[in-house]
Amino acid sequence: MKDIDFQNLVIEQLSQINGRLDKLDEGQAKLETGQAKLEAGQAKLETQVTKLETQVTKLETQVTKLETQVKKVQKDVNIIKRDLKGVWSDIGRLDKRLTSQENEIDSLRR
Repeated sequence: MKDIDFQNLVIEQLSQINGRLDKLDEGQAKLETGQAKLEAGQAKLETQVTKLETQVTKLETQVTKLETQVKKVQKDVNIIKRDLKGVWSDIGRLDKRLTSQENEIDSLRR
């Protein structure tokens, strides 16, 4: 084999190797870009999770307050029911008295 043929063969082989290296470099650059995007996405996701945790904590606090208020309202409703029952009882007694007085007045008129 002549020197020139050998040189051409070496140049051709090196050219193929350089092409492969260029493709590997491009692939690695894409991988690095993808990894950077994934890391940015993960950071964003972690921020959103932190916000969600904060919101859940606020919701839990609000639910606790709401439960306390509902218990208070239920207690108030029970008091109102009891008082209303007493009022109706008083109204019933007054009605009996009025009926009795009306009967008495009717009997006196006769």
